[in-house]
Amino acid sequence: MEYAHVFLWLVKDMCWAQGWKLAGTIMVVPAVIVAFFITWLQRDQPVTRGHNVAITLWITSNSLWMLAEFYKQEEILKPVSTAGFALGILVLAVQYVKLLTVRKQKSP
Repeated sequence: MEYAHVFLWLVKDMCWAQGWKLAGTIMVVPAVIVAFFITWLQRDQPVTRGHNVAITLWITSNSLWMLAEFYKQEEILKPVSTAGFALGILVLAVQYVKLLTVRKQKSP
């Protein structure tokens, strides 16, 4: 499913790059749904969960950015998109700090 997800977001981004508004807008739905689904399926694996949450935030924020450009809503949607990217970075930063802390505690 993860490989199919990469395909979906590549198609979405290709539509964005080519200016295909309808196709790009339609591709948001499966790309975001599959991201949430993968995150849900792997929720019991802490390291994978953090990365999947960040990926879900990324694809959602990326989609909002695309929609902002397509429909001239940058003033409204771009700040929301930026917040999503920042939240994804924060999720990973917290995860890595926790991992490093655990490693240091295990080291003699």
